[in-house]
Amino acid sequence: MSMEFEHEEAMRTDFAERIRLTYERNHAEFELGATPDELAGIDAARRRIEQAWEAGPHSRDWRYLGIAFRTWACAPEDARQHLEWARYYRDEVGQDQLDPVQWRSLEQAQELSGNTFEVDYERNGPDTYRHAPGTPILEFGNTRRQIERGR
Repeated sequence: MSMEFEHEEAMRTDFAERIRLTYERNHAEFELGATPDELAGIDAARRRIEQAWEAGPHSRDWRYLGIAFRTWACAPEDARQHLEWARYYRDEVGQDQLDPVQWRSLEQAQELSGNTFEVDYERNGPDTYRHAPGTPILEFGNTRRQIERGR
């Protein structure tokens, strides 16, 4: 079933709110020492959001977004591999394995999980040029040597 823009926007807003409530609950319980009644109120708000989407016509999209978020949050390397696989099939093979809502769900899940920064592992090692013996160290500020002109 295709999702209308307004429904997708509502799903994304509700999902972000559910994640915010989850973080708020954890903070309230472990950092602030909230009472059981306060925690129950947060849990009830989370359940209302969850149940509304689970019972609705877009429950499949809601579950996909939840799985994507959990994967990005708990196994970011697996999520990156899945995303690269999907991009490869879309860009190189010409077979898009995901619908547009799923693509946006992967992006939202990545952003909400905080895994938007990607490190190029080849560049993560020492810079061999900078660490080579005899390489002059650049100087900045007032102690910088004047550049010789006219050579």
